[in-house]
Amino acid sequence: MGFYELFENRRLKAAHRGRRARRPENTLAAFEAAVGHGDFWELDLQLSRDGEWIVIHDETLERTTDIEAREEGLRPYRVRDYDLASLRRLDAGSWFVREDPFGTLAQDATLRRELQDLPPQQLPTPAEVAKLARRYRVPLNLEIKDMPHRDAQEVARSFLRMIASFDGSVDLLVSSFNHRYLAALHALDPVLCLAANIEGSLPPDLPEYLRRCGAKACHVDLPLAWKLPLDELRAAGITCGVFTVNDIQTQALLYDRGFRAIFCDGI
Repeated sequence: MGFYELFENRRLKAAHRGRRARRPENTLAAFEAAVGHGDFWELDLQLSRDGEWIVIHDETLERTTDIEAREEGLRPYRVRDYDLASLRRLDAGSWFVREDPFGTLAQDATLRRELQDLPPQQLPTPAEVAKLARRYRVPLNLEIKDMPHRDAQEVARSFLRMIASFDGSVDLLVSSFNHRYLAALHALDPVLCLAANIEGSLPPDLPEYLRRCGAKACHVDLPLAWKLPLDELRAAGITCGVFTVNDIQTQALLYDRGFRAIFCDGI
């Protein structure tokens, strides 16, 4: 069974990096806050210097951790330059109250008071998020971030070793903007559910392109959502989603157009 066939609901919402409008993104606090506010969770994965998987979106650490306040910081603070133990020592939560990136704390005094007592947040491992997802019976969309310094085959093999530790206890969709990763994963595990993330422009002959990648789903940015050949993709068995859309009216238009999943920040 494919990932999207797990759901009876035809209008799905994915919690983008957890409920990141109300908790620091890609932390256990953000995913726990997303319980009941999305059909599945989306999270971003990269490899550390010592080849361990860690949950973080940016290539560098300064936006969502306290790395700049630490003497051991190695500019330009790239995730790939730190081993797992060093990454796990960082605080990935305190920035959120300071920056209030969605303005939610300014609008909600109760939420601001709650987050003032939020304990320091580690960058989680995929296993920790999977354990939480298992507890709440929430499927996961694991996005592999582009890591140009690593070979696609190496990334695919490492990723499959990592998810093997989940023992099939969590339903998974694997996505990436690096479609070489998808093709490598499909060659090694044809059963794995894959989605191609696309922004900017569409590849020619999109259904055939996705078939070569092994992808059964396609996630596009909002500008591309109005250009996507949805009927052609549906006929090819491709499920489509849009990122990142927080406006309720726009979400409704996209669902009416035929998109199955909307990625949103949980505002």
